[in-house]
Amino acid sequence: MHREKENLWKAIVLDLDGTLLHSDGSISDYTLKILQECKNRGIYIVVATARFWFKAEKYLKLIAPDYAILADGTQIYHKGEMLYGFPMEQWQSNGIVSDLLAREDYDFVASVGKMLLCSGADIEEQWRSSVNFKEALDAPVYKIAAILQNADQARALAEKHACRLYSYRDEDLYGFASEKSGKYQALLALGEILRINPEEMIAFGDDENDYEILQRVGTGVAVENAIPMIREIADAITESNDADGVAKYIDNHILKKVKKKNS
Repeated sequence: MHREKENLWKAIVLDLDGTLLHSDGSISDYTLKILQECKNRGIYIVVATARFWFKAEKYLKLIAPDYAILADGTQIYHKGEMLYGFPMEQWQSNGIVSDLLAREDYDFVASVGKMLLCSGADIEEQWRSSVNFKEALDAPVYKIAAILQNADQARALAEKHACRLYSYRDEDLYGFASEKSGKYQALLALGEILRINPEEMIAFGDDENDYEILQRVGTGVAVENAIPMIREIADAITESNDADGVAKYIDNHILKKVKKKNS
């Protein structure tokens, strides 16, 4: 349902990489100004990204969204605290870890909330730490990300352990999570908390993991640099991430319309 003309948006949902952020990882002052104006007008700003906490934190401090959906929709944060989560079943996470350890070239991480457990040695940071995965993990695992040789290996692993599989363009990294999770599933849970329907949300994205959100919210907007499958199902296409396409769309189709209506 396309609600652009009705001006009833209560939440703006934003992917980061390839969408809101420039290709060099920066975010313009213009974009930050537009997002702040949305918040000033009572519109919720929601970040929805595949990033783990340690890679998202600096942007969350910069953007200061009302809510953040991280790790491909497995975690919802509010003011730095996890509000809601979709952990994997223990047999799933233990099974995937066991199969990855059986590989000679294993390289993977497991998210247990803000903390990221790493198979690589000598990693000791605030939000990342090396662990011995040969001992079963006691904490809930929300997402496992592994470097694999090809998509067939990833699909086989996901099917074996009944997990949801994520892939990312131009990367040999694959994500594994609960079938109950996903950006859209997290958005539904957040919507229930805020008493907002998906039809009252507008979302922006560029990659495969944005598909469900862009297809099911009130209006789904793809940036010009989005992959073909995202462009095909989007209600609208804005300029590229490097041209501040998201901010320009919000400015022209949401903020200016509100100003005109109230003038």
